[in-house]
Amino acid sequence: MANEYAVSVPLERIRRVQIYINSPRKTVAQIKAATGADYILNGTLYNMTTGAVNCHLKADGKVLARPNYSVYGYKWDEGPEIRMGILPATEAQNYIACTPLLLNGQKLTKLTYDAGQGGKRGRSAMGMKYGKLCLYCSADGSQAARTPEQLRDLLYAFGWTSAVMLDGGGSSQCDFEGQTIKSSRKVQHLLLIYTKDNEPRGEKPMVTINAYSKKADGGKKLSTNFTVKEFACNDGSDAVLVAPDLVKVLQSIRSHFKAPVTINSAYRTPQYNDKVGGAAQSQHCYGTAADITVKGHKPAEVAAYAREIMPDWGGVGIYAKKGFTHVDVREVRADWEG
Repeated sequence: MANEYAVSVPLERIRRVQIYINSPRKTVAQIKAATGADYILNGTLYNMTTGAVNCHLKADGKVLARPNYSVYGYKWDEGPEIRMGILPATEAQNYIACTPLLLNGQKLTKLTYDAGQGGKRGRSAMGMKYGKLCLYCSADGSQAARTPEQLRDLLYAFGWTSAVMLDGGGSSQCDFEGQTIKSSRKVQHLLLIYTKDNEPRGEKPMVTINAYSKKADGGKKLSTNFTVKEFACNDGSDAVLVAPDLVKVLQSIRSHFKAPVTINSAYRTPQYNDKVGGAAQSQHCYGTAADITVKGHKPAEVAAYAREIMPDWGGVGIYAKKGFTHVDVREVRADWEG
């Protein structure tokens, strides 16, 4: 496991940026399992005893901290339009601040922070560069520990045009699409970023689609290894749409690899598809797609075999960082990486 990670996410890929209030206190792994967020990073400074936040913070329209000073930080409503500005900002639904490091492509000469933030510690930061939201995290007590000034210089070298240092030390923790920095500390709040699916916009497929009831037909076998309930929408809806051609493809994958196939997401109601950031007219909404993992095999391996059995039709998406493969039975060929 690495001691530090830096990532950048194109703004057009961002569906939502959330300030997650961690009450009751959960680990990053628990938060990821509960929310499905793609990127998670600890937030700004807070009092470990009382839980009170020390720096400017506003989440979903509720001001959680408004110190008696103004400072540069990040503000946004949904997330894709996130930008740096002076805080507090009454017009924004969300904002966060701590110690500004970079502004307008320049390093700030004098950094403002208290003694507890000084020294070489694990660090976390958020920033921007050329249409991308940037995130950084390093482990406390590791070779990647830095002073605030060293962090500033590093992010400037990365090409970040603006940056704010967030909480650090034992609070420094993250999950960037499976790249994790762990801490035993369960912090008061975290920054969660949800991205859009890279699946190409689809059209209603011209294939047979069967409708089932999860309650009445959940145990019905559709093939040797698959039942109706495995294709049900993750929002708990009773209606289940499944294309027989999709079942045939998945059964072929199961038989070829001789290993369990887990369906992470198959049919989605339009409402649930919107909620998880699915592509417009996603094949999932018609019951013609499934996101799968095959035990003991990487997404690229699964994708390669899926393409063998669908040489000139069907959609195949490789989500290597998220650990799954998208397979659908659309009429035309489509390949992508997520």
